[in-house]
Amino acid sequence: MTLSLSTLLEESKRLTTHLSSSEIPTVHRGLDLLEAESRKLVARSMRNGKALDPRAQSMLAGSGVDTDELTENVASSALLAAFELLQPSYDGNVESFLGQQQEQSIVSAIEESQLSTLDDFDRNMSQHMNNVWEDTQRRLFEELGQYQAAEPRPFLGSMSPLARQSGPAFGLSDGGSGGNKKCTQPRVERYAQVVRKLNDARLLSQQFELLPGLEKATADSSQELKSKQIGQVWKLLEHYTAMSPSSGATTEGNMDRRLVARACEYLENTFIEHVDSKIAQYPHDANLGGVPSVHLRIKGYLKVLYARTDRAPKDVEVFGGEAVWAHLFMLYRCGYKQEALAYALDKEEAFSGGDPGFVTHLVAFLDNSPSVRSGGGGGDLPATTLSFEDPYKAAMYRVVGRGNIPKKAEAEVILTTEDYMWINLAQIRDADKISGTGIQHGRDTLETLQASMLKHGPAHFDPSGNSPLLYFRVLLLCGLLENAIDYLLKSERFQIEAVHMAIALVYYKLLRLPTPSAGSEAMVSTGDSSYLVASEGAAGSVRGQFDFSRLITQYARALPEDKADDSIAYLLLLTLPGYQSSQSGLSVEQAAEMQTRKNNLCEKAIVRILYERQEYSHFLGDIQSDGTRKRGVLERFLPLLGITTSEQFSHTIIRSLADLSRDEGRLADTVLLYNLGERYNTVLNVLCKQLGEALYQRSMGSTAMFVDSAATTVVVGLEDVEGVARAVLAHYRQREHIARVLDERAVSTCSMLLAIIDFVNSYQRGSYEEALEVIESTNLLPLGANGDVSAATRHAEQVRTLDDAITRNFSLILLTTMETLTRIYAGLKESPYLDGIKQANMQQLRRKARGLMVFAGMIQFRMPSDTFAKLNRMDVFMN
Repeated sequence: MTLSLSTLLEESKRLTTHLSSSEIPTVHRGLDLLEAESRKLVARSMRNGKALDPRAQSMLAGSGVDTDELTENVASSALLAAFELLQPSYDGNVESFLGQQQEQSIVSAIEESQLSTLDDFDRNMSQHMNNVWEDTQRRLFEELGQYQAAEPRPFLGSMSPLARQSGPAFGLSDGGSGGNKKCTQPRVERYAQVVRKLNDARLLSQQFELLPGLEKATADSSQELKSKQIGQVWKLLEHYTAMSPSSGATTEGNMDRRLVARACEYLENTFIEHVDSKIAQYPHDANLGGVPSVHLRIKGYLKVLYARTDRAPKDVEVFGGEAVWAHLFMLYRCGYKQEALAYALDKEEAFSGGDPGFVTHLVAFLDNSPSVRSGGGGGDLPATTLSFEDPYKAAMYRVVGRGNIPKKAEAEVILTTEDYMWINLAQIRDADKISGTGIQHGRDTLETLQASMLKHGPAHFDPSGNSPLLYFRVLLLCGLLENAIDYLLKSERFQIEAVHMAIALVYYKLLRLPTPSAGSEAMVSTGDSSYLVASEGAAGSVRGQFDFSRLITQYARALPEDKADDSIAYLLLLTLPGYQSSQSGLSVEQAAEMQTRKNNLCEKAIVRILYERQEYSHFLGDIQSDGTRKRGVLERFLPLLGITTSEQFSHTIIRSLADLSRDEGRLADTVLLYNLGERYNTVLNVLCKQLGEALYQRSMGSTAMFVDSAATTVVVGLEDVEGVARAVLAHYRQREHIARVLDERAVSTCSMLLAIIDFVNSYQRGSYEEALEVIESTNLLPLGANGDVSAATRHAEQVRTLDDAITRNFSLILLTTMETLTRIYAGLKESPYLDGIKQANMQQLRRKARGLMVFAGMIQFRMPSDTFAKLNRMDVFMN
């Protein structure tokens, strides 16, 4: 049963009802009264405290506790104040208060500033480390990713963005399947032959027909590619490369206008081929007879169109038994503009029925007359009186800018992708002819057409994904050359062709390239593409710039190991002048500086590929036994790199490659390359450093020096370094022309290090007397001073002038020398016969050890702390 507080209160009152008396009043005790009584009770207990129990006092006293002092301390404690509330004391000094507040504000501001600074530093450092790590990852994937087999397209979307940036493998890696390599290698060789011929022509400053050569290589590979569309792509590129860049200033506007004009010309030519093929396919329906003229061929094609297809428009205007608008449009569609004009004048009655000004407008339009641009040519179109049931009429009005015709009016005429591209490009090409007329509704600009094609994407034109060349050709037609190459590179089937199409476009200065000075850091990606970049200020632009240098570098490195010559040939293409969108308006000096940067980029790529392939004598040449120099293959192409002298070649290529080999720990390559570059003193300095490092590693208990180099581990043992150093030093001393230019300090250091190695080797073999003779011959230690302090001082001062390769090994030298003296001394001491000669020798050894200790004491700060202690123990043993 649960009782409430009120119930308990009532129950407690009933407990005392039998004791209550009306004569005695009820006492009510509140909290205040209870507190006051508690205070009184505490005070009374402190005043009237009882004495300690004697037994407790005796026990505490036995433990060393003074009970009397403890009792006094407890009695003096004021416990009354423990129940009093503390009240703050208010200070009326306003000045002191404000000073305190100011000080607290300053301290708080400093603390907040410190915390903010630390947070900013941590954030910036984290961001910097992430950026560095991402850049390192990107470069690693660039260098290592292309050696992996290309992933199939369906799995590309599941790859990480960083893995996608590594670029394609071009089907050339060693990891690829055998069948794929057998199918690819002949194709690669055909294209490589064309590139080699291109470089030969560049050396002779001759024009080279690059596009026909590449087109022939593709034709010879038709059985491998199994695609008929690739030929159409090369024909389109032929139209583009037929443009003359030297005619006028090369600007973005001029380039776009020329591309649009050439694209229209290509589409018109392909349509003529289509007309002729249809006529040849159905000659009876065409019924041409004799030698057909242009008009007869158009009439024949229209007959075939209406007889053999069910997609031909039905509502056409006929005049005199002839579909005049269809005939006129087909002439214009084929590019027969003058024939179309003559036909319109001949049939003027038919064309002027509803629009008397059409023929006049057409004449002015085709003659590029100012009357069209000023709004003349027959006046504005009376749209309310015309009928556009004939789609050919609507299409004709649209392409010549005669009124604002809706696109759906000519929908029955635009049946293919080529028709759609042509009618839009034709309007863009002739846009300047109708400027100022106000007829711009429904007419696309090049930018809007490009944006529309990119928005549709490849899935719109090739839903199955089996014909990537269709969308590739669409991008080429609308002037997006960079996007087109970048798209085709994602198709494993046509990657090799995409590389060489990019080469052709760069050679003919049609591909927009980033400025060499900007580098990859100044570029921002326009999407998931690996090669399409844009300047920072144009990140939202439809057009991009193509990273040609990266593509060529990856392709060159992906070639097989036995194709090193081809790799160099492709890398030489990095020096092609190309076309930079920022090139217009550059002075001669600025253009030369830009080309120099391209040459430098090519040189670095060549150095890297030579470092990986290690075919130095083939590419860089060699020095014969008689001192004459054999030229390498690369020296033939030095003019393409802007290198004119052998000294410049040695500095830019050979020495850079030698520095890279030195940094990566390739000793043999470093010596070979520096020697090839005639940097003999540098060879000796490198050898001295390696000898000193090997000795130091031995003193640390390691027998070899391990240097991580790229993907392999290079082990440079002391014996290897010693053998190379002895051979090089002997070779240099035998060649008078080399010996004359050698630095005596480098020769002395190398000789002394070799002597120290002989000393250590003799000691390890147990030939202690021989070891002592070798170290004494170096005059490195005061062993012959017999403890003379002045001699030890002179040797200590000489230590400062020694090379670091020697000084860092003084601990090993001193300990080994003292150990040698100790071993010889112990051998004499343990001899059964101690005659006067042996005792004199022992005395001499003790003096040498004493002189060595004096010398070690002067240079002990140059050695580890325990070295002097070890020397002292051995000296005590001898003395």
